[in-house]
Amino acid sequence: MFYPLSLFIGLRYTKSKRNNKFVSFVSLFSTGGISLGVLALITVLSVMNGFEAELKTRILGAVPQAVLSNKTQTLTNWQPRIEALKQVEYVKQVEPVINSEAIIQSSKQIQGITFEGIYPEMYASEVVKSSIYVGDLKDLTSRSYNIIIGQALARELSVSVGDKVRIISARGTRFTPLGQIPSQRNFTISGFFDVGSDVDKYLVLMNVHDAARLIRIDENQVTGLRFSFEDPFDVMRWSPPNLEGGESLNDWRKTHGELFAAVKMEKNMIWLLLCLIVAVAAFNILSSSVMVVSDKRAEVAILKTLGMKRLTLNLIFIIQGAWSGIIGALIGTGLGLLLSSYINEVMTFLGLHLLANASGGARLLPVLHQPNQIMVILFGAMFLSLLATLYPAYRAGKVCPVEALRYE
Repeated sequence: MFYPLSLFIGLRYTKSKRNNKFVSFVSLFSTGGISLGVLALITVLSVMNGFEAELKTRILGAVPQAVLSNKTQTLTNWQPRIEALKQVEYVKQVEPVINSEAIIQSSKQIQGITFEGIYPEMYASEVVKSSIYVGDLKDLTSRSYNIIIGQALARELSVSVGDKVRIISARGTRFTPLGQIPSQRNFTISGFFDVGSDVDKYLVLMNVHDAARLIRIDENQVTGLRFSFEDPFDVMRWSPPNLEGGESLNDWRKTHGELFAAVKMEKNMIWLLLCLIVAVAAFNILSSSVMVVSDKRAEVAILKTLGMKRLTLNLIFIIQGAWSGIIGALIGTGLGLLLSSYINEVMTFLGLHLLANASGGARLLPVLHQPNQIMVILFGAMFLSLLATLYPAYRAGKVCPVEALRYE
């Protein structure tokens, strides 16, 4: 098979035994450095992607992603607007909801909560619905005064299914001769859910009509319309619907925006730090290529004497140096994908448990591979390796045959 002369000689130089063993060691070390850098990048970023996706699912999938309301937190005649709002781009579901803060009291403990009055048949949070392990949303019928709470909240209150708790809301306060008395009512716990996030500590679900009676509004009124999206991050690019007088539209960025901004910043900083590791490994390729040029000065002089063009000579050492980076990047990518895919098995084998769930048991590290990200890492490492060979190749082209062969 025909090969270009520069490719043929460059590949031979990658396989040939050098007179200087230290040069061979540095070359091997540079290849290993690229492999380790790429491996670390893919493994760590895949875990970070998994954490971000898990946070998005467990938190944003359970809280309102966007809510349309007004100054009085009381919407009337909302039914005709539902279908029109569903036609807005990126919107998956629109549902009425009564949302308010309150205090829940058991016989042993008292906690602050956020309760949601919902229509069970219209409830759109698949994350919460799929995490209900005791009871069912169908139990939240009107005037039943049943509630479903999170596992973590149940543990704090020391309650079980069938227990009575008192929910006290500042909204709906009554004025009596004895002063202001907050609205309160006894509820029966009919089920538990376990989302696996802080939502389990404060969210309480009840029927929308029971919630309306608790905060003393009309049963046909709600505090807002809740929007659900296929992807919660769609709120960053959707076009909000037209609002009527006094209405406002808030989304998760107001309540949880700082959390995801911090996760993104941490992810970017880790990306930067690990890219520096790959850059250091690329400098090792530069060092090894300079040593190879010095080791091959006599051969370079002979090739120039035979009439080889400077460009062909430059390509020889570019190919020879870049080969180490290409091999290292491919090996690192393969090992990174393998390690990140089986990282939980590796952690278990080593006896390491970095995460714990609410019950104290070990949790698995979430892993999510993003093909575009992996391709950027792979070709980025190859590109840095290629850049590192340009100066040594330039030096090879500047070798003077007379000076190089004077003492041969």
